[in-house]
Amino acid sequence: MSTLKLRIDSRFPKQFALLYLYLTVDYKNKISTSANQETSFYALAKQVDQWWGKVDNSISKIGDEFSIYFGETEWRFKIIEYVPFEKITWHCIKATHIHGDLIDIEEEWLNSKMYWKILDRNGETEISFSHIGLTPALNCFDVCRKGWDFFISTSLKNYLDSGKGNPHFE
Repeated sequence: MSTLKLRIDSRFPKQFALLYLYLTVDYKNKISTSANQETSFYALAKQVDQWWGKVDNSISKIGDEFSIYFGETEWRFKIIEYVPFEKITWHCIKATHIHGDLIDIEEEWLNSKMYWKILDRNGETEISFSHIGLTPALNCFDVCRKGWDFFISTSLKNYLDSGKGNPHFE
């Protein structure tokens, strides 16, 4: 287990250091499912439309790309890590994020990375997710955190456990 060490500059109050730490922590989530590692991996590589939303492509190797659409919003991802049944990493290479009256969010996901790890834990499959670059410092953080919470903890989990996800379609 690693321990986070924070060097506090004596010129600034401790609260600023803690605020900085809070604002730079990436979004993370984890679920457990009765689905096996193979099924879980394919949900992240080939069946994103079953639990997240409309996509233009499924993926099968490093270098593959896909986009997901939410109305006017499009995020395009390139696969930079692909280890079947163990892990997959999506790198956001295009971001056109439009959400209500939120401002300056259009490219906030650009160059962020989504790391998915799949592990067998005593007969259950654990899926860990980290969205590196999605931090509380971003204007979209609250809506994106709530979105990921729903799409991972509810929709993906439902899809893996019952075969029926709750994807977003417009």
